[in-house]
Amino acid sequence: MPELNVTKSPVESTKRFSNREAEGDWSAEVTTQGGVEILITPARPDDKEALRRFFDGVARSDIYFRFLSGIRKVDEDRLTEMVDDSNAWTIDFLAFDPWTGEILASAMLGADKTFERAEFAVCTREDSKGLGISWALLDHAVRYAKAMGVKKLTSLESADQHDAVKLEREMGFRIKSCPDHPGMIVAEKEFQSPA
Repeated sequence: MPELNVTKSPVESTKRFSNREAEGDWSAEVTTQGGVEILITPARPDDKEALRRFFDGVARSDIYFRFLSGIRKVDEDRLTEMVDDSNAWTIDFLAFDPWTGEILASAMLGADKTFERAEFAVCTREDSKGLGISWALLDHAVRYAKAMGVKKLTSLESADQHDAVKLEREMGFRIKSCPDHPGMIVAEKEFQSPA
């Protein structure tokens, strides 16, 4: 997959992802296509322990594709990065069960410094799959990226992740093979500039 363009641009000073700033306008109670009520909100510092419990319930293969790493357990530094608001180019959205307060899914957006492109990764607890939670969370993240001026969203997936690839196709992502990584595909979606 091509590297993100990190060249400096005048756009850098005016755009940023911010968990804290997005909390008011980008938190929502949602009923999924499967009838599950969830609360979607940007990650906050006090979500760190819930994130730790969440990743303890995520399959290792899903952790691999969330972080593109062979880590066995999500460490303290990664948890801190997810709830920290100091990186202007990343944001994490969480889908909560509103009754238990437990995290059911996580979606990360990471933009290049020009906000032309962003990558995304969605990770869902095994017992929360097939309920429309991933769909609702990715839709939320896509709308946020578009509102922030991102022109192209991409994700690197295993071709064996049939559910993820199906979801991305249904949401209008173009799926293509990744020439640099056999067995991997790239999901991408481009947004039209406002007229």
